[in-house]
Amino acid sequence: MKKIFPLAILIIVTNSIFAQTNVRAWYADGQVWVVWEVSNPLPETYAVYAKPTVFNNTDNATLVGRLFKEEFGPAALREQVDSSATYRIPNGNGGIYQLEANEALFVATPHEAGTLFFAVVAWDEKNVTPGVNITPSAVPFQYNPANDPVECHLQKTFISPFNATYRCLAFYMWADGRQNQWENRPDFPVMANAAKNGMPSLFLVSVPMDLDTSQPFPLTVWLHGGGGTARQSLAGSRQDIHLNPKKGILLAHNDDLFCYLLTFYSGFESNSKHFGWRKNYDPFTGNPPTDVDTIVNYTQRRYIWIDQWLMRRFNIDPARINVNGHSMGSRGTTILAKTFPNHYATATVLNNGFQDDDPPSLTDVVYGPSALSFPTNLTGYDGQTIPFNKVMNLEFRLSMERDLPLIRSFHGKNDVVGGNEWDAYVVEQYRTTDSLGWGAQLYWSERSHGPDTGPDYDDHWINGNAATEQTVVDDVAYEEKTFRSDVSFPAFFNHRLDPQNNDPGDGTPGTGAAGVGDDWGTWGGYHRWDWDNITDQAGSWSAIAWLESEAVFDHDNCPNNFLTADMAIRRPQLFKPATGTTIYWRVRDFNTNQILQSGSTAVQDDDLTVIPQIKVFKQDLRKVRIEVSTQQVATWEPEKSTLEIRLSPNPSIGASMLSIYSDKEQQATLRISSVSGELYMVKKQLIPGENRIPLIEFGQLPPGFYFIEIETAMQRNTIRWVKN
Repeated sequence: MKKIFPLAILIIVTNSIFAQTNVRAWYADGQVWVVWEVSNPLPETYAVYAKPTVFNNTDNATLVGRLFKEEFGPAALREQVDSSATYRIPNGNGGIYQLEANEALFVATPHEAGTLFFAVVAWDEKNVTPGVNITPSAVPFQYNPANDPVECHLQKTFISPFNATYRCLAFYMWADGRQNQWENRPDFPVMANAAKNGMPSLFLVSVPMDLDTSQPFPLTVWLHGGGGTARQSLAGSRQDIHLNPKKGILLAHNDDLFCYLLTFYSGFESNSKHFGWRKNYDPFTGNPPTDVDTIVNYTQRRYIWIDQWLMRRFNIDPARINVNGHSMGSRGTTILAKTFPNHYATATVLNNGFQDDDPPSLTDVVYGPSALSFPTNLTGYDGQTIPFNKVMNLEFRLSMERDLPLIRSFHGKNDVVGGNEWDAYVVEQYRTTDSLGWGAQLYWSERSHGPDTGPDYDDHWINGNAATEQTVVDDVAYEEKTFRSDVSFPAFFNHRLDPQNNDPGDGTPGTGAAGVGDDWGTWGGYHRWDWDNITDQAGSWSAIAWLESEAVFDHDNCPNNFLTADMAIRRPQLFKPATGTTIYWRVRDFNTNQILQSGSTAVQDDDLTVIPQIKVFKQDLRKVRIEVSTQQVATWEPEKSTLEIRLSPNPSIGASMLSIYSDKEQQATLRISSVSGELYMVKKQLIPGENRIPLIEFGQLPPGFYFIEIETAMQRNTIRWVKN
């Protein structure tokens, strides 16, 4: 890899090469707009200085901003929307000013009313000439966050190039950058450090032509991968994941962290990882940090503020905001969902490695060397500061909130791309997450990194690009109609303990003969519940649940008649019994009201209600109503078992005989699983009465501890067997 430091001489310029003239500025919409004319060749950076009185040398003024040419001109807008675009800004008189092709822009955010002269020079210039590169007079500006707040500004309206039924809006906003990240305006948080003051950021909004705006509608957020752009997530793009909102709008952010390294390395990944950067990071040098620094969530603040700005101006339902991302965007999605869990209804992450890339030396300047694990400004649930290398996984909570939104993770066993790759750490995160009771739905399959049209993403959950040939659960339209942040939900977990579920293996990449474990599977991905009919009261809670069996895409349907998992009640609104409270629960057949399961338990630490080993059936067999109460209520007998299973002798030295009593003729599957995971299975047609099956039919089993399970269409029984 090339060394960058000798290249620093390339940015040294002289006074005569780069000209900037006709500097003027005005106040509008909570900010000061500084405009000037440029001439070619453009300098790599311009600097903006200010002072209450006129000055003729930059040494006598305060540096308020420095911009790359990609920022004083709208490079992102030109690259992604219109190659001839110029900035479109308020003119200070209630109208719009469209910059000329030879004009540049810097935007300052005041924290008090006042007047300032503004001067613009190419970096390393010092001379300021009245009538040339300084405003003719001091520019007055206001400070009125309540009545004159900072705004975003529409730049362009266009039809999506991927689907003509969507109108797209391109907006810019300009960040307030300060070293004190807590020095926020009431209407506008600090979204950059001082070195990036005035940093512009592009975001794109896709709107269905027929959107019904009379009722509150959902907002879906999409974050691009490393080296990607907001344009990748316009409506109609990436047909493998169906970015086609139907009931709401789609918001695509541009990461937009330009830096010195980008100047000299074509294609270099310059970004904030949708999170932020070091407090003392200087984007205009290649100098790595010499001391431990704090990484501040500047970008997260920007994304949340833009959501709030959109909600103030459009009829967005605040309980129906969903966030999604792929690769680097999946890490950003995970961090946002954990930092602002009450803000999002659900988070969908595609190919998240749950850790940062092992960065080359060039990227150390942005986040610090990974080995030092720089701290962030975030505080975890236990009150401890979270290090940067922990923010991207699913184990560490990044706020004081107990519950997370429903997180859905899709990964590929053929992904070998950097920190996203399928490995032992990904599998460890899946197993840990499944045990923590978040209710996360975890998927894995044969996919590579993707998502792109073609074989790279042609895996178990996709299998093609037609709507009927791929999963719908990662579609924008599915999110829009399904999830809410103001409703509690049954968080099913410990799926990996059900022997019917698949297993992802040990993290060895590859599938087929090269892989370890099952090529595809999901823990929790088949579970569904009725979001509109959850009862959440002070003394009782209930939900109607089932396993998917009526999906258009067959792979979305559960292959098992029922699955067993623990269940936690997450995001309760009113049902909040204290730790140690005895609660009573039962599971009813939704149609017949028969009680299938019942019991009592105590509320766990942290006031978390957990119900053990709930059976949920395929929708075409039966839906169940799960009822939880702080009061014991009258019950009736559970549905009589149609099966009895016995084993004699047990423990045994030699062969044992399995006796199964059935009240009718039915098909059954018998499984014997060892504690080490080996599975022996046979299918049997049971007759009414006793069915005797010698265990020798399973083969010569070595001594050990086993589970013997019998499953029919409606039931599953399990006993333990010790073979001495």
